[in-house]
Amino acid sequence: MIFKESIHINGDDRFDPDVSIDTTVQEKNITFPTDNKLHRKIITKCKAISEKEGLAVRQSYSRTLKRLSVDQRFRNHPKNYRKARKADRKVKTIAGRLVRELERNLEPNSQYQTELELLNRVLAQKKDDKHKVYSLHEPEVECISKGKEAKKYEPACWQAGLAIKYQ
Repeated sequence: MIFKESIHINGDDRFDPDVSIDTTVQEKNITFPTDNKLHRKIITKCKAISEKEGLAVRQSYSRTLKRLSVDQRFRNHPKNYRKARKADRKVKTIAGRLVRELERNLEPNSQYQTELELLNRVLAQKKDDKHKVYSLHEPEVECISKGKEAKKYEPACWQAGLAIKYQ
């Protein structure tokens, strides 16, 4: 529908044999790559995989995660900063435990190997690393430098420009 409307708007240019469409930047709903939200998503994904496969988890960490989320609140207050950082590390530790437990309990050639590699990659990434994973559901998302003063970096998806022929 959008393609037809763009043909209609362009008038005489619509008779050209090819059209180049640039789809380089698309806004994405993601967070900072070393943020705690990714670790919480890892925990929910591990729980979903273990439920789907019927694997017994040694510990669900539901009460612990609830307490840690309370500790992470109001992190900008000077008295809560240290407690929030400690809670962040603990959530990352719990995510790593659940991933390792899944690796132990699943068969070596299971259908979840690529997902487990992605989860390990997220857990291993540091602040200064290149090619970070910004999103679990779209791991190909990269951060593009925009050159703007207020917004130096903008998370976006790398895609090649398309050349589309139409009649």
